[in-house]
Amino acid sequence: MSKQNIYVAMGSLAYAIAKADGVIQEEEKQLIKRLAQEELLRDEELDTNWIDDIFNRLETDKISVEDAYNYAIDVLKANKFEYDFYDSTKQKCIKFMEKTAFSFGGISHNEQSIIEQFKRDVTVL
Repeated sequence: MSKQNIYVAMGSLAYAIAKADGVIQEEEKQLIKRLAQEELLRDEELDTNWIDDIFNRLETDKISVEDAYNYAIDVLKANKFEYDFYDSTKQKCIKFMEKTAFSFGGISHNEQSIIEQFKRDVTVL
């Protein structure tokens, strides 16, 4: 899996988490971009504009939380052999999701459900 595919999947998951408790606010996007830089891109020269691109596409198409989640899982499944998607990367993705959910008003029940589902789904990838 190319790293770009992981970022696309994580952007879609971040969108699902942000949307799970209602409308996505601009402040949420900015926090998610900062978290992506800290948790996913630490040593990379990549900017976080991909988050804006993913969010804008998903918002424009009015993608549901469930569809955004399913898309992310499909991307990860389809590309799992092309990149080292081992436990350390999986844990990094889970940590990013948890921090995303917690960063804006705490973790809601819907957000926690998405995270728990991801933890179950990622074990079989």
